[in-house]
Formats: sequence, structure tokens, C-alpha cells
Amino acid sequence: DDFAVNCADVTGDGAINVLDIVAIVNSILGDRSVDASSVRLIKSGSALNLSADGFIGGVQMTLSHGSDFSIELTDRAMVADYRTEGNETTLIIVAPESDELFIADGEYEIIDVIVANSEGEMDVVKPSSFELSEAYPNPFNPSTSINLSVPEAGYVSVMVYNVMGRLVSTLADGHMNASDYSFTWDASAVPSGVYLITAAAENHTSTQKVMLLK
Repeated sequence: DDFAVNCADVTGDGAINVLDIVAIVNSILGDRSVDASSVRLIKSGSALNLSADGFIGGVQMTLSHGSDFSIELTDRAMVADYRTEGNETTLIIVAPESDELFIADGEYEIIDVIVANSEGEMDVVKPSSFELSEAYPNPFNPSTSINLSVPEAGYVSVMVYNVMGRLVSTLADGHMNASDYSFTWDASAVPSGVYLITAAAENHTSTQKVMLLK
């Protein structure tokens, strides 16, 4: 009823969501660390990670997906729960203690997201240009990781070539939604040397040079 709704709306913004939960937790426990000022969501294989430069009080997200979708939330949080109705899943994670928010089986699209520090809702940084980050570690043995920013949905490929231009590994090849992604290349099966990681989309190409030292 209206009384219960008004009691739940701790922030007084007319909506009941994760911001109210964060406000309740903060009123009980108080400030515990330096608040994050920047936050990004990064898809890494089947996992969705949150990259922030400080404390995150909570995350609420709505996902759109097919009937074959399943999800496993992090167990390193004060609260982590979700509810699926038809082809939509709403999840809430309070005070996450790790970068990984969940692992999903099946394709999904994020249609709504709220991320909050102790002060309230934050803007999630979205990709503004198509580019690969510098690989880390580099030089490496036997694996290295690299991030890709995709500002517009579309076909994207991420390939690894040797200095002769021969394809040695495919990290991604297909449709991608606008987001940040992380890829790890395991080079155990190839010899030491210099390699080129190249990401390509319509009208965009970005390349990083990496060195494998065994």
C-alpha cells in the first residue's frame, strides 16, 4: 500500500530501487571507504565485471535475454539476488567486494542500470570511441589481456596475427553491443615473438603490438 511504499522510499525520489537499500545500509554502518568517482561495466567472456576507482554501494540492473538464459551472481557481496520474469531479469547487488558481478550463460542486453556510491547514483562511463587498450602484461608468457571499447553495436572481430600477417588466433568474431569488453589471449601454442592484436568494425580498426617471451 501507499504507507509501505513511502516507508521504502528512503531517498524520497518517488522510486523504490537499490538507491534506497544503499541509503539504509549507510545509515546503519556509516561511511566505510572512499567513494568511487568513475565506474565502467566490462564484459569479459561470460562474466560482467565492474571497474571502479573506489567504494560502490550497490548495483541494480535489468537484462533482456532469450529463454535459454541463466545467471549466477557473485557470492562476494552483502546482498546479491535476482528475479526473472519472461525474457527479463532484474538483479540487485549491494556492496560488491569483487569486480565480477555475475556469470551468464546465453546472450543478453543491458536495458537499464543503476550504480551507486554512498552519496547516490553515478553515471556509468560509456565508450566514446572504438579502440583497444594497451595489453597487460606486455611482454607476457603465456597469456595477456586487452580491453576493447565499442561505442556502437555492430559486427566486430578481434584477431591475432604474427608479423608475417598470418592469423594465429580469433578472440572475437560476431555482433557486439555497445560496451566495454575484455579479452585474454593464451599463447601457449605459439612460439616466442611479436604479434599484432587487431580489432575491426565498420570504418574502424585498432591494433596493439604484443611480445611473447617464453
